Amino acid sequence: MNLKNEIKALEEAMIADRRHLHRHPELAFHEYRTTAFLKQRLQEFGVELEPLDMETGVSALIRGVHDGPTICIRNDMDALPIQERTGLPFASCVEGVCHCCGHDIHAVTALYCAKLLQERREALHGNVRIVIQPAEEGASGAYAMAAAGAMDFTPKTDIVVGTHVHPAVPVGSISVMPGPAQAASDHFTITVKGVGGHGAYPHLCVDPIVVSAYLIAQLQTVVSRETQPTKPAVLTFGTISGGVAANAIPREVTITGTLRSLYPDSRKHNKEAIIRITEGVCSAMRAEGTVIFEDPGIPPVINDPETTQAILVAAEKILGKGHGIITEFPSMGSDDFSVFLEYSRGVQLFVGSANNDPATKIGLHCGDNVFDESALSVGVSVLTQYVLDALGA
Repeated sequence: MNLKNEIKALEEAMIADRRHLHRHPELAFHEYRTTAFLKQRLQEFGVELEPLDMETGVSALIRGVHDGPTICIRNDMDALPIQERTGLPFASCVEGVCHCCGHDIHAVTALYCAKLLQERREALHGNVRIVIQPAEEGASGAYAMAAAGAMDFTPKTDIVVGTHVHPAVPVGSISVMPGPAQAASDHFTITVKGVGGHGAYPHLCVDPIVVSAYLIAQLQTVVSRETQPTKPAVLTFGTISGGVAANAIPREVTITGTLRSLYPDSRKHNKEAIIRITEGVCSAMRAEGTVIFEDPGIPPVINDPETTQAILVAAEKILGKGHGIITEFPSMGSDDFSVFLEYSRGVQLFVGSANNDPATKIGLHCGDNVFDESALSVGVSVLTQYVLDALGA
């Protein structure tokens, strides 16, 4: 049986496993049942589990019979604290938690790639590592896996590839972009300290609310005047809080936000600019401003051009001509897949999950979005074909 027919024969099993995970979503670093389920399946498929020093998350190894490089397939498994509203018969059984980012599809995609490649290990000129990480949504799962030794296993990973479902891509196709493809994400907290007092006597105070309003406006120049126009950035303020009474000037205001950028040099410059402008504006208005960036932040996903081209070739081979799409623009969304790229070159590709049903095009992180389950076969097909091509099977 050829690869396409074999994947077709596995569709029912893949969908059943996906629906099981979909019914039982778990939040970041609490994916205990999910981890146990995935490990059980991998053992059933005869895949060797690696001794990952974590309560959640999976690392496994398929040892090719012949010498060669090691390719890592990395996907994720955690859900979001969002109520599902799809009305599907296999909708989430957990109140306030659902897989509306498609990580259930990602996990099962990696799982069945493992099955197919384990069955072909005698033809592999190299090895395949299967990593299904926790806490991608918490933006710390990849760092936790690195700390637990996932990047230090022997043999070392040479290339890392992974998938993410996407409602903007038609089902049956994949989309991928060489170079900067997804943005870095840096969360920050700004504290503006002034002098509080009675609202009737502002001249005796330093009003941190007024200072904050002026500061937020000035910080927009980080994008409009500090950033090279061909290296886009997005600066978003998500919260601002301060004060408890309408007739009192508070002592302090707290602002939180995110900086998203596609290039390491502009990321560094923009972070420095946010600190400089905050300190300068607050000082000029007799207040004190401090900026704390969450460390270390998520770097940008910068796809390796050579691997990107190989993915497109594999997609055209297994899906048909025109189903490997070069993404027109990078995404300002982020994914901690980028952390794995700091250890080896590689690519994350988008797998289409949209069909003619408008519910499949609503978007990620929305409890109403429905994913076309054909995305499972597409992701498995492209990743498996790519590995077979790369390892000369």
